Amino acid sequence: MTWRTYPDLEPVRRLRYEGGELLGRLIDITEKRDGENVSIWIKRAPVEGESGWGEDVVISSHHLETASSDISNRFKATKEYTKCIDLLTTEYKTYGREFILYGELLKTVSPTRQEPRRKHIAWILFDIYDLKSERFLGYNNLHVLAKIYGLPIVRLLDNFIPSTLEDLENKKKQWLIWCKRHRREGVVCKAYDVQMFYKDRILLPERPRLEKIERAEIVYPPMLEERILRALQHAYDELGSDEAWGDKKRAMPIIAKHISAEGREHFFSVPRDLYQIYCNTDLSTIKK
Repeated sequence: MTWRTYPDLEPVRRLRYEGGELLGRLIDITEKRDGENVSIWIKRAPVEGESGWGEDVVISSHHLETASSDISNRFKATKEYTKCIDLLTTEYKTYGREFILYGELLKTVSPTRQEPRRKHIAWILFDIYDLKSERFLGYNNLHVLAKIYGLPIVRLLDNFIPSTLEDLENKKKQWLIWCKRHRREGVVCKAYDVQMFYKDRILLPERPRLEKIERAEIVYPPMLEERILRALQHAYDELGSDEAWGDKKRAMPIIAKHISAEGREHFFSVPRDLYQIYCNTDLSTIKK
């Protein structure tokens, strides 16, 4: 059994055909929760020198097959952790189904601080990948499994079949208004028949100052170039035009905000030379 990283989600305009490939297809819209992407699965492998198979519960983060100890410990402290193991083991023993469960680990303070402060950490299911069929389960099957095993699940807000690109844009506007009112980061839109997902999110709010706390110094790895580019793309989307991008006084705070958000979400250190990155990155690359 091999782990699969969850696909990176982009706005619809960054799909290959800018949304044209979604026309005429059923799209489910779910809320996007603001937390850490954490998955759980059971690794099964032959035991050396024995006839049976060994089983290990593995907790993975967005891009790491084995999550860091702090993420793993946070997840294990939730009431959902044992329910996930129950789902994985029961479905395998009863039906031979091997799954990866993907969820959002919600801390007391969300990374963008868009969601209200929570009293306790929790994990909420947003997708299940079937390793035998090599497909994500549709929302209906996801919902059934969540109810059987008592797991919380992201809300299904809407589903629709777009016939024009304008339909996609109108749905985006409708549900981002809802997100702002209900303090959600955004929405995830999924065409399960072709396994194509995209996201839309509200403009990032200003981060309020938090009370300073004592903690051990943490050194995250340098941010990957592909992550920096994604942050620049999101910044350009917010600025909305080449003219706004060319105004460094307007552009730099937006760029800094999105690169910081990318670092928090994926556990990278924020580059110090943001202005040099702004000057030296070709705008045509950002607009792809």
